[in-house]
Amino acid sequence: MIMANILDCLLFVFICRTTNGAQRGGNGDPPPVKAAFTATLPGGYNPYGQNEKIRYNKMLCSDVGYNPYTGIFTVGAGKAGNYLVSVTMMSGLVTAHTTLRKNGAIYVWLYTGNQYDMATQTVCMELADGDTIWVQMNNKASSLFDVYNTFTAVRINCFDPKK
Repeated sequence: MIMANILDCLLFVFICRTTNGAQRGGNGDPPPVKAAFTATLPGGYNPYGQNEKIRYNKMLCSDVGYNPYTGIFTVGAGKAGNYLVSVTMMSGLVTAHTTLRKNGAIYVWLYTGNQYDMATQTVCMELADGDTIWVQMNNKASSLFDVYNTFTAVRINCFDPKK
C-alpha cells in the first residue's frame, strides 16, 4: 500500500510537470509559481483531541504557505490554481477519523481501525488566493502514530492543449 502511494505521487509529478518557476514557457507566458510542501509528524504517539488540527511539524519539503505550528496551509498571492493534496495516516492501537478541510468545510474523510491501520486520500483541489486547507482529528481521545502520517500539497501546472 505504501509503495502504491509513493508511485501515485511520482506519477502526478511527472504528468503535471511541476516546475521550479525558473524558466519561461516557449510561448512567452510567465513562469508558473512554485507551491509545494510535505510535512510529517515526529516519531512515537501523537495524541489529539476531538476537532483538533493536526500539526505536521517535521518538514520534508517547505513552502512559506504552510505553518507547522498551526498545521494550516494558506494559498499565497499569485499561487491560486489546481493542487494535488495527499493525506496519509496511521493511528496505532486505536481507531481514528480525520478530515481534510478546505476553508473549514470537510473535503474528504479518512478512517483507520486499530492495530496500526493506514488510510490515504489523494485529491485534486481548486484553491484560490487566501484559501486554507488542513487536516483535523474528528474523534475524541485518538492518536496518530509516528512518521507514517504525512500531509502534502503541490500546485500542478497542467498542460494546455491549445498551446
